[in-house]
Amino acid sequence: MMNDFLTALSFISRLPVKLNNTENFETNIKKAPSYFTLVGYIPGFIYFFTSLWSENIFIRIAGIAAGFYLFDLFHFDGLLDMLDGFLNQSDKEKRLLIMSKGNVGPFAVFYGTLYVIAFYNLFSHLDPTDFLFGSVFGRYSMSILISISKPAKNTGLGAMFFPAYKYTPLIAALFSAPMLCLGCVKFILSFLVSFLTAIFVKIISEKKISGITGDVIGGTSLLSQMFILLSIAGVEL
Repeated sequence: MMNDFLTALSFISRLPVKLNNTENFETNIKKAPSYFTLVGYIPGFIYFFTSLWSENIFIRIAGIAAGFYLFDLFHFDGLLDMLDGFLNQSDKEKRLLIMSKGNVGPFAVFYGTLYVIAFYNLFSHLDPTDFLFGSVFGRYSMSILISISKPAKNTGLGAMFFPAYKYTPLIAALFSAPMLCLGCVKFILSFLVSFLTAIFVKIISEKKISGITGDVIGGTSLLSQMFILLSIAGVEL
C-alpha cells in the first residue's frame, strides 16, 4: 500500500520520492490512481494555508507558485496541450501530434492565462477549506477517468495505467471520506462535479482522439478543480 502511494506521489508531483520496490513498477503504476485523492491533500493544504493569509499579495503569489511547481504544473502542462489539440480543427493524428509536441499555441495561451487569473481571484472569495475540496476531488476525477476510458495510444505515460483496475474509483473515494468533516454539501457537490467532469472529458476525448492520453488525464484534474471551486463559489453567493 505504501509503495503504491509513493508511486502515485512520484508520478503526479515533483517531490523527491524513493520507491522501496521498483521490481513491480508496472503493477504499482496501475494501482497508483487509487491514491491520487490521497496525494491531493498535500497541494490542498498548501492552498489552504495560502488562503489563510491571501490578503497579502506576496503570500498569495508564493503559495500558488509553490502549489503549481510541486504539483499542478504537471497537470497544467497537460491542460494546455489538451486545449491546443482538442480545439484544433484537424483529424485525430494531427491532434495527437500537436499534443505530443507540447508547443504552446494560441488556445493554450488564452485559456491557460484565464485559468490562472480565475484561480488567483478565487482566493478572495472562497473559504480556505474549499481549496482542499478542489485539490482532492480534482485528482479524484483522474481516477474516475482512467477507470472508464481507453488509451488513445499504445505508448506514452497515459497508456501505463491500462488495463485499469475497475475498483480504483472506490478506493480513491474512501480516501476522500475525511472531507465529509468539512461539509456534507460541499462533499457531495465536489463528488458530483468531479464525476461529471470525468464523463465529459471521456466523451470529448474519444470524439477528438479516440481515447485518453497522459495530457488528458492531467488536464482533467485541473478542469475538475476549477469547476469544483466555481461551483462552491456559486453556492456560497
